[in-house]
Amino acid sequence: MKLGPLESDETIFSNIDSLSPDFVPKLLPYRENEQKEIANALKPLVEGRLGRNLFIYGKAGIGKTHAVKRVLADFGEFDLPSVFINCWICPESGAIIESIEKQLGIIGEPSIERIKNRLGGSAIVFAFDEIDQATELNFLYTILEEINRRGVILISNKPEFIATLDERIRSRLQPQTIEFRNYKPEEIKGILKERRKYAFYEETWSKEAIKLLEEKTIEKADIRFGLILMRSAGLNAEQDASRIVLKKHVEEAWEKLK
Repeated sequence: MKLGPLESDETIFSNIDSLSPDFVPKLLPYRENEQKEIANALKPLVEGRLGRNLFIYGKAGIGKTHAVKRVLADFGEFDLPSVFINCWICPESGAIIESIEKQLGIIGEPSIERIKNRLGGSAIVFAFDEIDQATELNFLYTILEEINRRGVILISNKPEFIATLDERIRSRLQPQTIEFRNYKPEEIKGILKERRKYAFYEETWSKEAIKLLEEKTIEKADIRFGLILMRSAGLNAEQDASRIVLKKHVEEAWEKLK
């Protein structure tokens, strides 16, 4: 291991992008069962049959979005197209249809007919994250009514959301529900350890810094928060030209983030 201060052209990060909320690792520890359930619901679409719709719920930061994205990426290798919409960013029906068209490479005014024509009867998966943030659900009714060979995935932090749906939508959706349970403390530690391997070079974290990172992430019960804390602590270490992330770097990051 090289000694002395970190030089200006050096870094302790091997892949800082792996700490981004949008990064989806190939392996999602402790979510194998949930991923299998999602895959089983979509598998019939690849086989020329109808898939099952899903309602996925659980607290924030426990892997719902990443699990869905990972399965969709895997099915993309079997030529099953998918679109993923965050309804917090696109809450209105018009914006959602426009985003679907954009992801499918359709140019023109938002229209379900354009989407149907592009698909030409092919199967597709529609995934709507933060579905409870949609201002209205006309787009969902239209998709369920107009597009036959499709799977719809709704993701929410609120388990009661499905009961608030209009009966016309709920009767067409008839979703299978998948609950994402909270991570156990040892699982949180395992996930943070795995992500450090993605993001940092070896031997760049002190034991005291790791322990504090784990404690704060367990306290928040939010993996996304833990990844942000990890990234901030690493940047603090680099700012100090330190080759090791120390406990004080995690403390400084915690003070800013909390």
